[in-house]
Amino acid sequence: MSNNELTLDALKDLLENTDYAVEEVPKEAMPIGSLCRSVRLDRLGVVIDAFYGGLDEDQKKIVIYSILILPESKGINHFSEYTNKTALKKSSFYVSNEYEYEVIGYLMIPPVDISIFSSLLGNDLLL
Repeated sequence: MSNNELTLDALKDLLENTDYAVEEVPKEAMPIGSLCRSVRLDRLGVVIDAFYGGLDEDQKKIVIYSILILPESKGINHFSEYTNKTALKKSSFYVSNEYEYEVIGYLMIPPVDISIFSSLLGNDLLL
């Protein structure tokens, strides 16, 4: 057995013997893959995760979105920039956590398959 296999087995045992539970996406959250705009950053992005944060003043749970912020573009007609791997290497994608009231969702556009971003970024981002 190699060291990698031993490490993988140890990791599996550790995860199976913990009380850690993966939370489901909140039912009132936008679907994963939804296009959105971060009001705070004024940038277009894609929802890659959603979870509950703290409580608001009315003691209701606040949804927090993890958003893959897309590089700035010259406009919607330049979407081909996102499919050009050379251009992507010069661009900056990053992930930002945003409160639900700091995000505008474009729900009239169907969600995208977020796994395409992993391949576009050369598997540097695992989604």
